[in-house]
Amino acid sequence: MDRYRYLIFNQKSALILGILQMACAGLCVVCGFMDAVFRKDTPLSTTRTPVWGGLIMASPGVVAQFASQRKNSMLVSVMVLAAGLSCVAAVFTSGYSCLTLTYGEDDEEVFHHHDSPQVTFVLHRMVKGANATILLTCIISLVLSSLIAYVGCRSLPCCGCYDVRTGLETLVPQCDPGDTEMVCTWQG
Repeated sequence: MDRYRYLIFNQKSALILGILQMACAGLCVVCGFMDAVFRKDTPLSTTRTPVWGGLIMASPGVVAQFASQRKNSMLVSVMVLAAGLSCVAAVFTSGYSCLTLTYGEDDEEVFHHHDSPQVTFVLHRMVKGANATILLTCIISLVLSSLIAYVGCRSLPCCGCYDVRTGLETLVPQCDPGDTEMVCTWQG
């Protein structure tokens, strides 16, 4: 067993990153619902991009929770794939948020009409605040998804010295055959 080293997967960091990722995604979904309720149905708002994007952004967090409980290379692979998909969803959702932040308070065709100017002012500010929060959570989610992918990629079997049959890394002697230090041949 000297020639093998166990697959290294940092379960604690995956757990913490997964919880933070799900919190950001939940905030994005809540702000997406606020945006959908107080905005008229336009071609852009009917896509419900923040809601769908938030649900997609939650997927690496959920898979990271499962992967942190069980060291399984298949779960880690799915976690890395979900993190990549989450990065794409965060980019699309932040694009939606940037577009909707450019709408002004005088755009009657975008927001619902209210008789009181104070109510209109507050609702417009609330929608702008929700879209700014969506933009912030997308940026944070992009960072968290990248970190989740990094944690997962470090332990994936893409290393040249990974043994698929045993799930362990094959180690080879470094320089001379008398040296007892075993080093992975793949440099990453």
